[in-house]
Amino acid sequence: MNSDEFERKSKELGLEKLAANHAADLRKALENSSTIAQKIPTDLHWSEEPAHTFNLTAHSKVQS
Repeated sequence: MNSDEFERKSKELGLEKLAANHAADLRKALENSSTIAQKIPTDLHWSEEPAHTFNLTAHSKVQS
């Protein structure tokens, strides 16, 4: 990825400040993202897709 493409992509994503302060890290992430995206299967049936669930409620001990 050349510097013009890097600047254009960081502007498109709204990451100009990050690009200015952490250019090497952002460049590596942008370069790797396309490689990783190509490895993700696109022909999964809906029942094969992972369903991650998170529970953010506080649990209290049940007192008897």
